[in-house]
Amino acid sequence: MSVNRATVSRCFVLLVLLLTALVQVTPVVEGTAVHDRVTTKVTDALAHAAASSQSGELIPVVAYFDDGTGAEEMLNAIQDIASEGYTVRHAFHLIPVVSLLATSDAVKALAQSDVIRTLGLDTKRSAMPLTLPSSEEPVWARLDYESPQEVLSADDLWSQGYNGTGVTVAVIDSGVQSTHPDLQGRLIGFRDFVNGLNDMDPSDGITSYDDNGHGTATAWLVAGTGVASAGLLKGMAPGADLLIVKVLDDTGSATDSAIATGIEFAVDNGADIISMSIGGSWTDTGISDPSIIASHAAVEEGVVVVVAAGNDGPAPFSINAPGVVEDVITVGASAGSLAVTDFSSRGPVERTHLQPIGLHAKPDIVAPGLRVVSGRAASASTTEYPFYNYTQYGGNYAEWSGTSASAPQIAGILALLMDKYAVITPIEMKAFLMAGATDLGEDPMAQGWGLANVSKSSELIANSSGIITLMTPRAFPTLPGTSSVFIIGDVREEQRVGVLSTTNLGHVTIAVTGNASDLVNTSVVELDVGTGYSYFGINLDIPEDLPISGVGRYIGQISLISGNVTVASMKLDLSITSYGGGLLSDQAHQSTADPDDPSYYRYFTQYLREQGIRVSVFGSPGGDGTIDKGALSSAEIFMIMDTEITYAQSEIDAIHNFVVEGGTLLMFSEFYNQTSGAASFAIDSYNEILAPYGIECESIGIGVGPNGLGLVYGTDYGGSVEISPITDGVRNLYILAGSTLKVEPSVAGAQGLLWIDEAKTHAIVATAEYGLGKVIVVSDGSILYDDVLYDADRAGADNLKLQENIAKVIVPVIPRVYDVLFSHGRIGETANITAYVFDEDLANVEITVRSSDGTNTTGVVTESLGYKFQMAFTLTSGGFYDIIVVARDGSGNMRLYEKMVLVPVDAADDVLVQAVVIGLLAIVVVGIIYVGALKIGSGKKASRRPDEEWEVPVGDGGPPPVIE
Repeated sequence: MSVNRATVSRCFVLLVLLLTALVQVTPVVEGTAVHDRVTTKVTDALAHAAASSQSGELIPVVAYFDDGTGAEEMLNAIQDIASEGYTVRHAFHLIPVVSLLATSDAVKALAQSDVIRTLGLDTKRSAMPLTLPSSEEPVWARLDYESPQEVLSADDLWSQGYNGTGVTVAVIDSGVQSTHPDLQGRLIGFRDFVNGLNDMDPSDGITSYDDNGHGTATAWLVAGTGVASAGLLKGMAPGADLLIVKVLDDTGSATDSAIATGIEFAVDNGADIISMSIGGSWTDTGISDPSIIASHAAVEEGVVVVVAAGNDGPAPFSINAPGVVEDVITVGASAGSLAVTDFSSRGPVERTHLQPIGLHAKPDIVAPGLRVVSGRAASASTTEYPFYNYTQYGGNYAEWSGTSASAPQIAGILALLMDKYAVITPIEMKAFLMAGATDLGEDPMAQGWGLANVSKSSELIANSSGIITLMTPRAFPTLPGTSSVFIIGDVREEQRVGVLSTTNLGHVTIAVTGNASDLVNTSVVELDVGTGYSYFGINLDIPEDLPISGVGRYIGQISLISGNVTVASMKLDLSITSYGGGLLSDQAHQSTADPDDPSYYRYFTQYLREQGIRVSVFGSPGGDGTIDKGALSSAEIFMIMDTEITYAQSEIDAIHNFVVEGGTLLMFSEFYNQTSGAASFAIDSYNEILAPYGIECESIGIGVGPNGLGLVYGTDYGGSVEISPITDGVRNLYILAGSTLKVEPSVAGAQGLLWIDEAKTHAIVATAEYGLGKVIVVSDGSILYDDVLYDADRAGADNLKLQENIAKVIVPVIPRVYDVLFSHGRIGETANITAYVFDEDLANVEITVRSSDGTNTTGVVTESLGYKFQMAFTLTSGGFYDIIVVARDGSGNMRLYEKMVLVPVDAADDVLVQAVVIGLLAIVVVGIIYVGALKIGSGKKASRRPDEEWEVPVGDGGPPPVIE
C-alpha cells in the first residue's frame, strides 16, 4: 500500500504525544523532603534554595503568620517547633512576619508548625540607579534644561513660604554622608541595619555614612539645602527633617525583609513620609513579600509611602516591588517636562492570586529622572554618579538617571504640601497629587496620571475641602494593548479600574457614553464606593463580525454618578483600523550580540498599528531561518534592520521577487568606520539587495558625535531635503551612527530624499519604485530607537516625524491578506475556506485548492463584511492541500497568497497508523516498567536547582501615539 505525507505526519504526531505521556507518567523526582512533605506551606523558591543548599548552610527565610499574631507569639511558635539550625533576624510587630536564617533541616522542622502559615525565601532587592553616557557639558549649562523644582512647580510653594519645615521624611536606602554641606542640620536620626553604626541623638548632630552613594543622592533630592552651590541647587523640601534608615549594603543590595524592617522603624519613629528608591521584579505567587505587606501597613498607620517604579521599561508588566502596592505612590521617570523616559517601568500590575485579581494601573505619577543633578557622596561610583561641574562645585554634586531620582522628588513636594496643609491623610495626599498632575498624553501605564505639579495639587486641596474622587487609569485602552484596534484578531484582557476616593460616596452608578459605548463595557453598572479604593472591570468588546464600515474613531467616557452629580470620569479614545498589511522584521540575520527587537522602537510600531499594519518577526538572532518565497508570502512589507549576517543568493533573489510582485522593502543600515575600514552591518549583502534599485550603502560613516551622542544633518546644517510624503515636515535628522547612501539617478524610480550636502552627493534617506513594489532606505537604524528620540528632539531634529511618515507610505497598494482559515469535517464532508482580504478598491478574490495529487478545485467565492471571502468544497481525501488566494484591485494590482494545510486521514481506515500505534504502545509499556525499576532501585531523589519610550510632542499638531 502507498503511504502519503499525511500518514507519516500523523504517525509522527502520535509518537510525540505518546512520548509526552511517557514523560508525564514518569517524572524526574526533584527537591528535598521540605518540598516533598509540605508542598502548601513552603514556597517553591524556598524549596529550591533548600534543595541546592549545603549541609548546615543558612538560608534567608521569611515566616508568615496569620493577621493579628504578635511578635512574642510568633517567636514562641518558632522556638516550640525548632530547637536549632536557625537565627532570628527580626520579629515584626507592624506585620505578622519573622525573618530568620535557617538550615534546610530547620526549614523542614518549621514547616510542621500549625501556627506558621507560610515559609518563603527572603528575596533580594537593590537600589535603582541607571548608568547613561555622561556629558562633559554641565547639565545646568544647557539652554533647554529644566530644573526639577521648576518642572514640578516646587518653587511656587517656596515663594509662598513653604519648604517642608516640621515634616519628617524617612529615606530608606544606603545611608547618607552626613558631612555633605547641603545636608548639614537636616538629619534627625540615623539607623543602620547593616553594620549597626547608629546615631539617634540629634542634640550634637547626626553622624551617618553612605558606603554606596545612592542614599546620599536620593536624600539630597528630598531636602538638599544648596549650601555648596550658593543656593542654586536644592532639593524639593530644603526645610524638611530627614530620618536616614540604612538597609542597603555597599553594593546597594538588601533582603526584602531588611527593607520591611526599615519601614517598621520609620513608622515607629514618627516618619510622615517614607521614600524608597529600592525594588526588584515581582510576580504574583499568592505570597506577598514583607516589604509589600509593610508598605501597606505603613499607609494604614497614616504614613505616606513613595516608591520608585523601576528602570525596566519600556516593556509592560515591569513595575518593581514594593511599588506594586495599590495604596503607595509609585513614581515613574520623565525627561524633564517632555515625556516619560524609555527606561521607566510600565504597568499594568498583574495580580493572579492576590486580591483584587486582574490588571491594575501603575505607576501613579512621574517626575524628572533623566540626567538629574543631586548631592554626591565621596563613596559614589563615578560611572553611576558622574561629577556635575567639578570645577565649580568640587565633588559635591552628581548628574544621574533613574526612577530612583524621581521618587524622592515626589516625597519632597509632598513634604511641601504637608507643610502647608498640616492635617492630610495618605489617601488624600495621593489623590490630590494625581489629580493635579499634567497629562503628558502618554499611556496611563507609562505616565500614571502624568507629571506631578505640586502647585496645582495645592490649589485643588484648597478648593475642595479635602474631598475628591478619581479613577485610575485615567484613560482607556492602555498597555499592554494600544488605542489602535484591528477590526479582526484583536483580543484584550479585562482592565481593573481603581476608584480612589477621599470620602465615603456610598452607592454610585457607572455610565458609559459616546460612540465608544458600542465597544466598551463595564463588569458592573453600580458600585459601592468607600474611602480608599474600590474596583470594577472594563472590557473592550469588538464584535466578531464587524463590517468594514466599523473602521473609525470611537470616543466617550466612563462616569461615576452619585445622585445627579458626576464625581469622576475616565476618557475613552480608540480607533478601529482596517488591515494595512503585515510587516515582517528580519531577526534571523541579526547577530546575537546586537539584536534589534521591535520593542526597541515602540513608537514606530505604534505608528504602524495606526495604519493597521501588523508587526511580526522572522527567525531569531544568530542565523535562525532562511528567507524564501514562503517566508515572505505572509507579509506585504519586509524590514531589514541593522543585520550583520550575510544573505545567501537565494535569499536575495526571494527579496527581489517580493518587491517585483508588489511588496515594500524597508531597510535600515548602520555605521561604517572609515578608520578601521569596517562596517557594523552586512554592507556587501545590503548592496547586493539594493543593486537593482539604484541605491548603495557607501563606505562613509556619519553621526558619532562627542560624548556618545550623535550629529544632526539636514537643511539647517548644510544639507538638502526633497519634497516627498516621506519627508513632509522633516528638515533635519539626528543620526547616532550610520553611513551615507549613494543614489544613481540613471536608475528609473531611484531618488534621494534627504542629503547631508547641498550638492546632493550623499543621502541618508532614499527611495525607489521597482516592479509593483517600492523600497525605502534609511542610513541609520537607531533613528527608530525610542531612547534616541529624546536627544533628537533636544537637537531640533525630526526623527519622530520621519517615523510617522514612513508608517503612512509603506502601506502597500496591492490587496492585503490578513489570514486564510481552513475548517473541515471528515472525508466526504464539506470543507470551508475563509480569506480575510483588504483593499480600498478590491475588484475580485479567487480561491483555488490544490490537492497533493495536483488536482485543482475552485468554487463560488462569497463576500461579506467587505473583507471576508469564503468558498466551500467537498473534501475527497486526506493529505496536504495548497490554498491559493488571488486578489485583484480596480487598478490591476494583484496579491498572491499561498498556505499549505494538512488534512489527516481517518485512523480507522489506515492500517499502517494502527500498526504504528500498537508498536509504540508496546515501547511505552516497556519504558514504564524500566523506569519504574530504576526508581525503586535508586532510593534517592535528584536535587533540584533553583531555577530608554519617549513621548515627544510633534506630528500633525497632536500628541504622539500611545505606545503599545
